[in-house]
Amino acid sequence: MRCTFALHLLVGLAVILAGCCVPTSKPTPTPTYTSDLGLHLLVEVTGDLTHKRPGWKEYLPLSFGTRLDRGDLLKAAPDAEGLVVCADLSLAPVPAGYQGGLPCPRTKPIIRRGESYMIGPQRERPLTVSIPYILSPRHTFIQTPYPLLRWHPSTAETITYTVRVWGGDLDWWTETTAAELRYPDDAPPLAPKTPYYLTVVDAERRSSEEEQTTLDVSFSLLPTEELEAVRAMVAQARTLGLDERATQLLEMEIYAAHGLRAGGIAGLEELAAQENAPAIQQRLGDLYLEVGLYAEAREAYGRAQVGYRALGDHAGEAAALAGLGLAYRGNHDETTARGYLEQALDLYQVLGDAEGMGCMENVLAEIRGDQ
Repeated sequence: MRCTFALHLLVGLAVILAGCCVPTSKPTPTPTYTSDLGLHLLVEVTGDLTHKRPGWKEYLPLSFGTRLDRGDLLKAAPDAEGLVVCADLSLAPVPAGYQGGLPCPRTKPIIRRGESYMIGPQRERPLTVSIPYILSPRHTFIQTPYPLLRWHPSTAETITYTVRVWGGDLDWWTETTAAELRYPDDAPPLAPKTPYYLTVVDAERRSSEEEQTTLDVSFSLLPTEELEAVRAMVAQARTLGLDERATQLLEMEIYAAHGLRAGGIAGLEELAAQENAPAIQQRLGDLYLEVGLYAEAREAYGRAQVGYRALGDHAGEAAALAGLGLAYRGNHDETTARGYLEQALDLYQVLGDAEGMGCMENVLAEIRGDQ
């Protein structure tokens, strides 16, 4: 069995912790609220706007980028307002003084929450040496047959990389001194639905394959029909009249929901560089975690935790702490992972969130069983 967080663990943890709980014999806790599986996103907030989920002991502050769910109760101060993009891509204002449930229509979602699975460490052993490990694309669909290829620079004194893209009948390589390059249009074309792999070897023969991850790090072109649907949703999102940051966040959520993790990460990295909102950092950490980039996930979750704590958002902080625990576990640092997961459990206990408590207890039980 696994605990699912009802596809959404409180504020900010969102997609990745939908499947964070590793298989366990402990019964799945009964959800404390229901979800229509749609993505409802708060994109504007001014003043004191808060929300509360069934079982919570208090209302918690809302901030830009918070994901809302069926069952949420919203409360706006007399001078507070908000704006929600609903899962059907309609806009739902939250007027001053509003008190009530999620003001989104109960229609079929256009944008749905993705669901991912994080089952224990995804590396056979800790990554202890500086190799040119792959940053992008890995464990993702891509939109273009000419993706940007990126890797972490190695510590080799002579920085020359042999870059290879291979899969199916294709086997292409080149050399470069940079840590990224665009797959060229004169290279053999990438075919849809074919898994491809990126391998990078430095001048000292350190290879990205030394990462030895058990995660499938292949990438492939999104099928044409699904890519057309994604582009239609993005085009519709751009007609909503939102500001640039809200539009970009919404687009990245659409990408992530369709497995376009590389595009989602690139856009969120750009957005995070412009604005250090905790929800942006949290989503960036989620996607890093999904593709097995644990060091990058830890940095993003750390920034999210600081931001949520400053806002007084205990649920968001708990989600960031849980993400930190999973990221450390991904690198086999079970001791540090337990520390963060126990902190998250403590916050969920204070908040009164049975779903969060149950999931943290299951992960901690699995870790204790690993040792």
